[in-house]
Amino acid sequence: MSTAVARPLLSIKNITHSFGAQPVLDGVSVTVHAGDRIGLIGRNGSGKSTLMKLMAGLMRPESGEVARAQGLKVSMLSQECPLDRDKTVETVLHEAAAEQEALLDAYHVAMEKLAGTHSGADEHDALEHAVQELQHAVEAAGAWDLPERMKRLRTALGLAAGDRKLGTLSGGELRRVDLAYRLLEQPDVLLLDEPTNHIDTQSAEWIENFLVRYSGSCVLVTHDRYFLDRAVNRIIELEHNHIYSFPGNYARFLEYKANVEETRANTESNRLAFLRRELSWYRRGPKARTSKDKHRMEKFEEMRDMDAAVKHREFTFEIPEPERLGKTILEARKITHGFGDSTLIRDFNLTMQAGMRVGIVGPNGSGKTTLLRVLMGNEEARKGKIIIGDNTRFLYVDQAHGDIKPEESVLDFVSDGAKHWEIAKRRIYVPAYLEKFLFDKNVVNEPMGKLSGGERNRLDLARKLLRGGNFLVLDEPTNDLDLYTLRVLEETIASFDGCALIVSHDRWFLNRICTHMLVFEGDGVVTTIVGNYDDYLLYRERREADRKAEAAAAPAPKPERAAPAAGAAKRKLSYKEKQELEGMEESILAAEAAVEELDAAIHAPGFFEQGHTVVQDKLRELEEARVQVKTLYARWEELEAIQAG
Repeated sequence: MSTAVARPLLSIKNITHSFGAQPVLDGVSVTVHAGDRIGLIGRNGSGKSTLMKLMAGLMRPESGEVARAQGLKVSMLSQECPLDRDKTVETVLHEAAAEQEALLDAYHVAMEKLAGTHSGADEHDALEHAVQELQHAVEAAGAWDLPERMKRLRTALGLAAGDRKLGTLSGGELRRVDLAYRLLEQPDVLLLDEPTNHIDTQSAEWIENFLVRYSGSCVLVTHDRYFLDRAVNRIIELEHNHIYSFPGNYARFLEYKANVEETRANTESNRLAFLRRELSWYRRGPKARTSKDKHRMEKFEEMRDMDAAVKHREFTFEIPEPERLGKTILEARKITHGFGDSTLIRDFNLTMQAGMRVGIVGPNGSGKTTLLRVLMGNEEARKGKIIIGDNTRFLYVDQAHGDIKPEESVLDFVSDGAKHWEIAKRRIYVPAYLEKFLFDKNVVNEPMGKLSGGERNRLDLARKLLRGGNFLVLDEPTNDLDLYTLRVLEETIASFDGCALIVSHDRWFLNRICTHMLVFEGDGVVTTIVGNYDDYLLYRERREADRKAEAAAAPAPKPERAAPAAGAAKRKLSYKEKQELEGMEESILAAEAAVEELDAAIHAPGFFEQGHTVVQDKLRELEEARVQVKTLYARWEELEAIQAG
């Protein structure tokens, strides 16, 4: 039985592209098929954004071909927003949906003409045919629910007010508008370059679910491993200027990659072992060389000239060894803070203990960065008290990059020109320290203007970490980092001998490193949860289930009954009602047992790791079981009241 092959939509064929003398892509080929959900990964500088721009037609390759299916619509979310800054949010959203709105307008006009026509049958039939054609076009474009979709996008992505000009928006606000624009366009191939940068966790979850349901094809560059695990059916890795394709999601990719690396290591080990054996034979210097010996020599030359497996330079986050924390580290007591009439934090308490790594999540603008500043003592709260231990030294890595002067040397930027740096009674040689961040020692005298954006970001991180500290405070540290660097950062934080406060939208990152979570829930409420991001999701699911159960179990208002007429006979229980009353206690016990059983299943470890449908069905069962218990109790009271007369 043959398997249908998905239709190819966009092909990159034997592409080569360079920046200066440095090749980025070398003979790269890849095809995007209908239904593809491709995760494009690779180290910073490997050419991911370049490949995406070539697919989008925003760049022309030096050599090779980009082929598209006829009439193919492609839209790309770039790192830099190309939208007109003089236009308002509402204007650009309607521009994105212009084709769909035009179809709807044309359909309504045609319908009005058809309803008002009094002409002959031929013209009536022609109008009817035009209406049908437009109806099919509207359906194909998914335009019927356009107003609802625009409303959902505004809410889900937390877009700025419609009358705001794009030029007045922050970088994060602008990026969310650009993302909404791309999603509204509904292209055949959607290209997303880091769609979750500057997006809060709940918005990231919404985008993930959107992509799972999206009818078109998608190629995305992301460091969000939940995206790669749940919304992707193929991983393409860019490595050493070449492309490697792996079927499946991120978990499958890790399995494939481990096998590939093992095979490479074995091949290199065998090559080296062969060379050692042949070299030993060669040095013995046999007097007579036979044709067989000649063949061995040729094989030796061939294996010797073979390129060894290319290895990446190792990258580490070098954090100078911190001083030991004291008994008192950091305490927040009844902290309330905000701006103007807005209260961001209300009656917040926190006691940090050694080894705590606290993740902070919440909608954009909810006050996460403000909380960090208050806890470090950089901003005074309206009410409450902050106690910072005598030995506590904050190491703050914020989202802003240091002011860079193009003519300033790397050494001046990182260490104020000093080649040696003293921290925690330890002397650090700065050029050697920078090697851990993948910079050669001779780069220290280079001007900052010669470096790429990614290199500047790494240097800024190196500069901040060089200051040292025993309490890490990280504000969105995962933005602009590739997957490999993220894994190194995770290991560094996990092994850090101190405390950490981390604002991040990266759900996988929070799961790997956090011991506690702080959740901004609105109206100044910040909830503390023991555990990682998965534990927060479990808390959220339980709270939502309880809320629904309480709402369903709330007694409905009873209709007013007319007072019984004087002398009316009192109602007595029927035979069936007597039997029902006798068995009521047993029925209630059985119903309560069912609630307990379902509740235990839901609170069991791993419950929320099951499929979404399974989880929702079980939660619905619990809700219905609780309602059943409430209903039985109400019926019991009613029957007893009748019996009592």
